[in-house]
Amino acid sequence: MIKINLLVEARADKVSKAPLISLGTGNINNYLLLGALVLAIGWVGLRYWQLSSRLADVKAEVAVNQREYDRLKPIIEEVEAFKKRNAELRHKIEVIEQLKANQYGPVRLMDEVSKALPELLWLTDLTVSGPAISMRGQALNENAVANFIANLGASPFFSEPVLKIMSQNEASVFTFDLSCNFSYTPRDAAQASAPRT
Repeated sequence: MIKINLLVEARADKVSKAPLISLGTGNINNYLLLGALVLAIGWVGLRYWQLSSRLADVKAEVAVNQREYDRLKPIIEEVEAFKKRNAELRHKIEVIEQLKANQYGPVRLMDEVSKALPELLWLTDLTVSGPAISMRGQALNENAVANFIANLGASPFFSEPVLKIMSQNEASVFTFDLSCNFSYTPRDAAQASAPRT
């Protein structure tokens, strides 16, 4: 009689029916690790693609801005040159206006001094330092010096004159030295602008 061992065949069926891939706990960890690795590589690839496209956009924008800058550079240089010329012209205008004001000032001063000069008196030196004026001169009598001081004091452009020295030489000629301040605007502008009767 022939004996058949069925148990062996049953085991063979079990072995042959076993799945090719086993889902054991050790394999699940491998699959999770493999899935996480695939997701990380996918995320890195996506980020790389986003940053590359953003970099390309920034480079394109820089190129557009560089072309615009190159186009506007001559205009900017022209504007800077215009500003420089404008500043130079303003400075020249200020200098001309200051020269005009200074030119008017000495004329006014000399005019007022000549109006105040009485007969028998002449000036030998006139020194101007800012508003301060020092005058030296000679006169044939004391009254001429007194009249000159009174005329200067009556002028709205001069402060009260101060006589420093007055002396007489052997030829009876009086030498004097006086000082006062001169203002280009009259002391009492309201009185100067009032109509005379």
